Amino acid sequence: MLLRKLITRLAFVVVALLTVLAPAQIASAHAILLTSEPAPSAVLDQSPTEIALFFNEFIDTVFGKIRILDSTGNVVQVVKPIRDAANHTIVRAPISTLESGTYVVVWRVASADSHPAQGSFAFQIGNTSTDVSAISKYQELERHGLASLFNVIRWVTYLGVVLLIGGIGLLQAVRTDRLSSRSTLALKSGWAFAALGTLEALIAYGPHISGYKIYKAVDLSLLLETLTTQYGKMQLARLLLLGVIGALIAVIQFRGTWWWKFGVWASLVGITLTLSLAGHPVATNPVALSIGLDMSHMLAVSLWVGPLLIIVYDRNMWLATDESTSAPSLRWFSRTAGFAVPVIVVTGVIQAWLMLDGFGQILESRYGRTLIVKVCLVVVLIALGAVSRVAMQRKQSGSLRQSMGIEVLFGLIILALTSTLVAMPPKGVLEPAPLSSTIFQGQMIVELSLTSARIGQSEVHMVVARADGTFVQIEAATARMSMPARNIPNGPIVLEETGSNHFSGVTEFAYSGEWVIEILVKQTASSTTLFKIAVEIKK
Repeated sequence: MLLRKLITRLAFVVVALLTVLAPAQIASAHAILLTSEPAPSAVLDQSPTEIALFFNEFIDTVFGKIRILDSTGNVVQVVKPIRDAANHTIVRAPISTLESGTYVVVWRVASADSHPAQGSFAFQIGNTSTDVSAISKYQELERHGLASLFNVIRWVTYLGVVLLIGGIGLLQAVRTDRLSSRSTLALKSGWAFAALGTLEALIAYGPHISGYKIYKAVDLSLLLETLTTQYGKMQLARLLLLGVIGALIAVIQFRGTWWWKFGVWASLVGITLTLSLAGHPVATNPVALSIGLDMSHMLAVSLWVGPLLIIVYDRNMWLATDESTSAPSLRWFSRTAGFAVPVIVVTGVIQAWLMLDGFGQILESRYGRTLIVKVCLVVVLIALGAVSRVAMQRKQSGSLRQSMGIEVLFGLIILALTSTLVAMPPKGVLEPAPLSSTIFQGQMIVELSLTSARIGQSEVHMVVARADGTFVQIEAATARMSMPARNIPNGPIVLEETGSNHFSGVTEFAYSGEWVIEILVKQTASSTTLFKIAVEIKK
């Protein structure tokens, strides 16, 4: 009864943590679009010849695509981006001539850590502006499609790898003349899970990055292109290493020989390397340290959770040769877990610190909140491990089995959270947050655009016209801005005339909150019209 109450309370804590700290959201891209040409909300006198995207990390364009939509939402051009030869953080796509009007660019590429990155922005050609805010939200994000399928694929792969590493470690350390049928089945199941997950990931990666729906998850026509990517190469290498391990498992009776040990452990370390080279570590500086930490973390987790799964599953692992002592498997597991847990904690903390640039803003991203949930579950798992150790020392086999059974449940949940963390951007992705607004005053209008409505630098674009959209003759235009809430008085925004009635400049917003922008349009020496608008600047 007491154990049942404990399980109920622990389940309640897990649900509460998941609800508060990791609310359901769409996983955003890992690569961040820093700027583009044309810039978001830019007003151009003539059609650009290319679309250029500038990111914060290396980009893969094998399955990349850029779509240009007109003001009605129709696709007018579809082009394939090409990575800049001199700088792999820049992609370019030549485009055909566009007529005057407002357009939305919808882009999709793969980030350095092999995950899809997508977004959209608008720009204008000529003086005629159209509201495209609804179209700008069109980004083809998978809500319940291949992104969810990949979470399952990663979980199956991780479970298989954990069973392989932990199982081989346990079965090699605890020497018996013959393995039980359950232990053999657990080890082969681990191999099958790892192979199946890796193969499915290899097949589904192309459709996933291309933005296909889930019913197109198996598209073998994209397989050759997938093998040219970093992700595809890592999956293929893992399959080859699993082939070696499969052959060694077939002759596991030789597990005491040096060549068997060398072959199996070299292959297992290689498998952890393929996981690291297809994930966050390749996009986290310093890269070599990040990869080393990730591999050490995975190996330590496997040597803790893997043996735990097999011991709970295989009853023979509980048997002791002497009634006064614990089973050899339990003693080995207790010693190994005592070493693995500190390694998991240290490597996990350093990894999180590097990926989040410190812990000051850990609650501002979904990755950070989910990481907190995972840490809480790991703390519970460590506490359960302590309970199991006490039960083992006191020879309380019933309590030991129950506590270790709960440990298995929490271990599987932690693996599931890990598989979702891999797909999340470690840092909150700040979109440029462009702002575009039309200000009316009498018979004139001003089309005001900011490339970014966030703290920091922003380009200002301003087009003056008549209310009916026709050209109006003006002598000059100036702008200024203030923040009444902080008693910041009007300061000038330096503008240059870059086209007919088109003025551009650069300003900087020091604080978040409401700013007031005033535009003075001088038509004649004795006639000046004031345009005024309040804009909300985000953090």
